[in-house]
Amino acid sequence: MAILTNQGTLLYTPAGGTQSSVSSNITTTELTVSYGLEVSHAAAPVTFVTGNEILYTVLLRNIGTGSLYLPTVTVDAGEGNLDYVEGSAAAFLYAGGEVTPVAVTVTENSPLTFTLDAVLPAGGFIYLVYRSTVVSSTAESILSTATGTAREGSESGDIITDSDTATITRTLLTIVKEGPETASVGDTVSYTFTITNSSAAPISIDRISDQLPQQFSFTGVTLVIDGVNVPLEEGEDYTVSANGLFVLTPSFTAFIPAGDTAILNITGVITA
Repeated sequence: MAILTNQGTLLYTPAGGTQSSVSSNITTTELTVSYGLEVSHAAAPVTFVTGNEILYTVLLRNIGTGSLYLPTVTVDAGEGNLDYVEGSAAAFLYAGGEVTPVAVTVTENSPLTFTLDAVLPAGGFIYLVYRSTVVSSTAESILSTATGTAREGSESGDIITDSDTATITRTLLTIVKEGPETASVGDTVSYTFTITNSSAAPISIDRISDQLPQQFSFTGVTLVIDGVNVPLEEGEDYTVSANGLFVLTPSFTAFIPAGDTAILNITGVITA
């Protein structure tokens, strides 16, 4: 519901004094509307690299006192930078304390359209989720606009609409850690970090830290940048504390070229 606020101001001059002012209290009035639609659009995660799948959510909320019919959602393709993942859409109606699945018909034209088979009652909302793949290799940020529409009071009522945007931003670096799914006491295992520079310029590695498990006895580390092995000296380029905290702080400038990767491999033995 919309809230109207109001406050008055009084100017006054005491006898023989200077003009001053005083404000009244603030009054609030809840504005009841017969038909109202509110749209919220969000993305997760809010950072990306090319090829990532982004989970988008659209919330249609009935903020009026009357029911809304034939709800639909249209979404642009972020200026051609997003590609809808076929079959990824799902929707749910929340009303009267109950959650009900909603059938979704998807039209993959421009714009992408989701037709929702539900009546949206007063105070209820429809939660729509779908996924899109980032296809751009150059965009630094991608803005997507979701527009909700519905009919007031009946399937032939006037159209009501609202819109909201969601923005995702290209991340300069991504880091992915991999380790063994299973291991036994006495096994030699490795933790591997793959660091990818998705930007258009070199980026330096300043520090990497990793709290190693108690049952992991450190034996060595390697760093490969752009396919080239980079020698590391313990105490100078990295340290491992008594409680197993590994910290890499290169004494040299460890640049990852634009579009390339660095691979850090930490090796150890599983102890009892």
